[in-house]
Amino acid sequence: MAVALVAFTACQKQAEQAQTVYSIDELYSQADSLLGDTIYFQGICSHLCKHGGRKAFLMGSDESHILRVEGAKMGNFAPECINNLVRVRGILHFVEVVPEENAMDDGLKHGEDDNGCETEKKAIRKYFAEAVSYEIIVEE
Repeated sequence: MAVALVAFTACQKQAEQAQTVYSIDELYSQADSLLGDTIYFQGICSHLCKHGGRKAFLMGSDESHILRVEGAKMGNFAPECINNLVRVRGILHFVEVVPEENAMDDGLKHGEDDNGCETEKKAIRKYFAEAVSYEIIVEE
């Protein structure tokens, strides 16, 4: 009976997670706790990759939050996604991007040996998602 209760609780928890649909803004604010999980999220598709729609770019409330969604394993996104609300079931990942040494050359040299501050050379954390499925949400 204890095993059945544990199994039921685990299934119920998965069902609750599956029902939560994050906006792109919410996803960014909670990203670190969602990494590696299969989640639902949605945003306005601002554009698709020119190479057959393998990538969709979903926008939050403004252009400061745009999430790249890769459909390589799932297939391509349909052209009808553009300028529509798209709900995706996918897995959130991150990649660290290290700024190039020369990218900081803005004429304001500082730090040891004029090489810039160490804090400016830290990696930037960027997020992307791997799509499992998607649907275009039609407002009625």
